[in-house]
Amino acid sequence: MDNPDITRLEKRINILLEWKSVLLRLAEDELSPYDKWCAEKELSREDQHFITNLCMLFNIRLHPDQSNLDVQKITKNFEEHFKVNDFELSYEVFEKFIKDYQLRENPIHEWDAREVLEKLAESNRSVELKEKLLG
Repeated sequence: MDNPDITRLEKRINILLEWKSVLLRLAEDELSPYDKWCAEKELSREDQHFITNLCMLFNIRLHPDQSNLDVQKITKNFEEHFKVNDFELSYEVFEKFIKDYQLRENPIHEWDAREVLEKLAESNRSVELKEKLLG
């Protein structure tokens, strides 16, 4: 890329970032704390899907009736998706999944497991999971 192309690209990025901040201010009352956090951290749709699926993998383990066929099917699907058979239901394991994902995908900003759990819980999502993993 020559210099004029780089300059145009930088200008375009700055304009898009300005628009992003304007749109976030306009929608602020409509967004949950988790949605705002996703926007601030510039999480892609794939990043958000990963977090949703990871939470489902852990949440399904919290279901009180693990012998239920539907619970077993859902568990199996998520275990296949994440290529795991058995794992410890702990903060450290949750964090490892996130770190491994970030190493593979190189998101724009790094984020940690505690942030994810806190923002989800502030938005009334995965509250039980946060309580289980963070105490």
